[in-house]
This record gives sequence, structure tokens and C-alpha cells, in this order.
Amino acid sequence: MTDRVRKMDQQKRAFAARLSVVAMMTIMLLLGIACAGPQPTAHLETRTATVAPEPTSTRLPIDGATWILESIDGQPPIADTHLTLTFHEPWFSGYDGCNDFGGRHESGQPIIERDGAISLPVYAITAAGCPTPAILDQAKRYLDAMKDEAEARVADDRLHILDGSGQVALVFVREQPLPGQPVDLVGTSWRLVDDDAIYGGDATTILFLNSWAATGTTVCRDYSIGYTASEGRIRIPSKGMSGSSEPCSSDMSRQEHQFIGDFGSADEYSVRQGGGSEQLEVRTSRGKTLTFEPLPQPADDIFKAQWRLIRFLESRSDRSGMRWPSNTDVGVSENITAAFDERSISGSLGRSSCAYRATGPNEAPLVGADEAITIAAALVAEDSCDDGVSIAPKQQRYLDALPTVERYRVFGERLVIITSDGGALVFQPE
Repeated sequence: MTDRVRKMDQQKRAFAARLSVVAMMTIMLLLGIACAGPQPTAHLETRTATVAPEPTSTRLPIDGATWILESIDGQPPIADTHLTLTFHEPWFSGYDGCNDFGGRHESGQPIIERDGAISLPVYAITAAGCPTPAILDQAKRYLDAMKDEAEARVADDRLHILDGSGQVALVFVREQPLPGQPVDLVGTSWRLVDDDAIYGGDATTILFLNSWAATGTTVCRDYSIGYTASEGRIRIPSKGMSGSSEPCSSDMSRQEHQFIGDFGSADEYSVRQGGGSEQLEVRTSRGKTLTFEPLPQPADDIFKAQWRLIRFLESRSDRSGMRWPSNTDVGVSENITAAFDERSISGSLGRSSCAYRATGPNEAPLVGADEAITIAAALVAEDSCDDGVSIAPKQQRYLDALPTVERYRVFGERLVIITSDGGALVFQPE
């Protein structure tokens, strides 16, 4: 046998041996699978890992802005839900898709420390409920993500909230500010532009009495709010209704509730030119924008009606100095009326129609320019009451309040006379 033939024979035997080994391994593998049965499918993790950005050295890019949730656990929020978050030093607030929430550290400690650590205070949350179990679960995961050693970081103008394990749980985008200017609201009055009658048409109004209280009308009842407004941000920590809802239909009650709920979540405001006049725009934490138009009234409207007192607005405050208005209704049976001329107010008190008169100082004009009112005294006319009739507490309270009045405003179907302590007397036409 030649060397060439011998070499070819050796190569064939080696190839056959390798083929035998491969065949044996294949048979063993098939036998193993057959014996072991079907193998379990690997679990697919629904959470998308997100690389955490480098921590920021300051909280300034975070504070004061409204942040809109872009993703939760790597996934976009449920369709048609709008989740928000705002931090401002010791305060934080937002909307979880079902309810508004908010709170503050009484010590003044910031919610977000300079190293990004989040320390939530005890906070309040509304109880409106959630439309579906899935949205309820999302709301719970949303708030839980900011607890237990969570951290805040900013990258590419996005706010990332990392959970205790260092995973990115929430990603937010910064809400762009409204166009226009955040002008001073005190003394301005507005009517809601409600072309689709979501809130009951053009019946909804608001008058900003001072820097902390406002009052207005809805399609059903009157309301008052405590508010703060500064640099385009607006918050409404208190709301109160006035009057009976009995005359209101179910649709009117629903529309009123819708407005109070939406407007109560106000977050940002601005005044800009639109449609040939100024417009007040209020954007809420729920993603809605309410538009108001000016509601001017000629100054002499105060003289064109006989007015009936329907409620007192009083100033309340707590230990922190926060103020809010409190409503006290005045019933028809109290029969407190007022008719104005430039030098006096005259009217009746009670069913017995006791007459009273209020005058300015030294017979000077009682109603002056720029909607000012100055009252020196308010007295019940002698022998005007029936025998044995005394002045009721609310009637006396009204007489006592008159010398403290400072200015008035007629808006829509209401006359509001503002007192020196920040309260007000609210009238409607007889």
C-alpha cells in the first residue's frame, strides 16, 4: 500500500469516528429531552429596565415645575390618565389619575434634598375613587414609588424617580408654561367660557376678593375658595358651597360638582389677549385648561336694584397663618335688604320689617369713586319695629359689619361688599 493510499484510509477512519461521536451525543440529547418532558417557558419580565441618570447636585431644576408622568415601570401610563407631580421646598402635590394629593413638612425641610433623596411628609389625599381597578393599581404604584428611600434625578429635562432598589420607577416630562402673563388677580372678576355646557353654560363666575379668597357662582349654588397665586402658580387648598341644592336638577348638581372638582385642582394660570379681549386661563393638575373672560360691571349697578343679603363670608386662619373664607348662609326669613344711594343705605331687617339706615361720615358720600364705601354708623330707625320685636343675631351681625366695609363689586347677579378684616357681605337682587 502506498503512502498516499495509507493516508487517505486514516482520514476516513477519523471522520467516521467523529461522526459516531456526534450521532451518539444527538441520541443522548434526544433521550434526555424525552425523559425530562416539556421544559418550562422562561418568564417574560414586563418591567423595562431603564438606566438611571447621574444624580443632580441641586434640586433647583425640580422645584416649582409641574411634572407630567411619561412612564411608570418602563411603560406609558394607562390611556386618558394624566398623572402629575409638583415639588416646592417643604410642599409637594399632584394627581394620581384618581385623586389629588399634597402635604408639607411642618419643619420646613425640603421634600427633595440636595443629594436627590426624597422624604415625603404625611400627606392628604381626596377620596374620589378610581374608574377601573387597573387605574387604581396604577395610582397605588405611582405613590408607592416615591416612598422607601426613593431618589430624584434630572437628565435631559426629565425627572426620574428611582425606587429603593435603584431602578427607575417613574419618568416625568416638564410641563411647558401657559402663554401670557401671571398678573395680579385681586379685584378681577371673570365668567367661565363654557361653550359645550360641560359646567352649565355661562352661569359660572368668580371674583377674586383679595390675595387669599375668592367667591363666585355656579349653575346651581354659590361657592367660595381659599387660594394662593404667585408667579403663575395657583393653589386652592379650601372650597366651600353656599345655599340649598334642593332647587337644582340632577344635571345642574353634576355640572356644579364637575366645575368645583376641576377648578379645585388648579395648578397654573395666566392672562393673555385672545378673541379681542383678555382671557384668564387656568390649567389644572388633571390636564384640563379652563378659560374665563372678563366680567366687567358699570360702577352705578349698585344703585339699580334692591338687594337681599344671602351670606356672610368670614376670614378664618390656622396656626400657620393660612387663611380661608367661611360661609354663613342668611335665609329669606332674616329679610335683610339694602338699597343704595350715594349718601346712604336703607333697608329692612326681619319679617317685622324693622327699618335701618347707614350713612357716611359727616354726610359725605357713602359710595365713592373706585368702588369705595365708607360708613360711619348703621342704626335701626326708632319705632320701626313691631312692639316686643328684637333684632335677631344675624341682623345685629350685619349692622355691626357695616361700619367695617371698604369697597364693593357688582359682578353678574351678585353684589359683594368687602370688609376691612377680609370678609364680605354677599347680596343678590330682590
